[in-house]
Amino acid sequence: MNDFLQKFLAFLRKDLKIAISYKFNLFIQVLGMVFVISLIFFSFNDSTTSLNQINSKNVEFFKLLVGIALIDFMFSSMSVFSREVRLAQTHGTFEALILTKTSIITILFSSYALTFARSIFRILIYVLISKLIFGIDISLINIPSFLALVFYNSIPYIGIGLFAASFIILFKVGNIINFLVGLTSIFFSGIFFSIEALPDNLVNIGHNFPLTISLDNTTEALFGTLNLLNASPDLLKVLYMSSFFLPTGIFLVYYSLKVAKKNGNLSYY
Repeated sequence: MNDFLQKFLAFLRKDLKIAISYKFNLFIQVLGMVFVISLIFFSFNDSTTSLNQINSKNVEFFKLLVGIALIDFMFSSMSVFSREVRLAQTHGTFEALILTKTSIITILFSSYALTFARSIFRILIYVLISKLIFGIDISLINIPSFLALVFYNSIPYIGIGLFAASFIILFKVGNIINFLVGLTSIFFSGIFFSIEALPDNLVNIGHNFPLTISLDNTTEALFGTLNLLNASPDLLKVLYMSSFFLPTGIFLVYYSLKVAKKNGNLSYY
């Protein structure tokens, strides 16, 4: 574990130095987020809206904003591993990487370091702008529990990201795993419309997606209304999914490497 943490932090320091060197790109990203937040906020509120309606709409606005941030985090968690594998294959460095003493899983998880840091940064920007500029009534004291829940609920998607990486190792082409899982999760998330409007059997399916669960408990955490006792059944669902997807994803990565070595096409792209 100590060795893994050292390598994880080394990857993070290296990638951060590269990212920070592009200061204008960082500024553009923040500017883009401010623009998106402003657009959504003013579409929810206009000059004819009463004070009570404004308060109600602000809650809806913030829930939508949190949802967009969670979608960003979900796609980042799923896509980073397959992207790193694809880059290593196109640059011809993939075979060299797996021949090092460092395990492929350590390399893949370490490549997640900067993506994780960027995703957390973007979510914090969304929350702080909503609080400081648009006056959404949330307590900054609740941010640590909010971030912990965001990461906890994203673990199943990290496992699915490993599925996608194994697909790339085997087939060397863009895969549809992230696309299908991402679109299905967004559809059933309740971010853009209430899933209660769907047929009953689909509603039951929707309540079991990590993104749907995450939207509910992270929003409640920020507003300080989260009851862990009431939320525990949903959190257990995420735990069960994590216990399946993460180990299975790790197994599939090693299995795909074994098959690719046998076929002799590790470096072929």
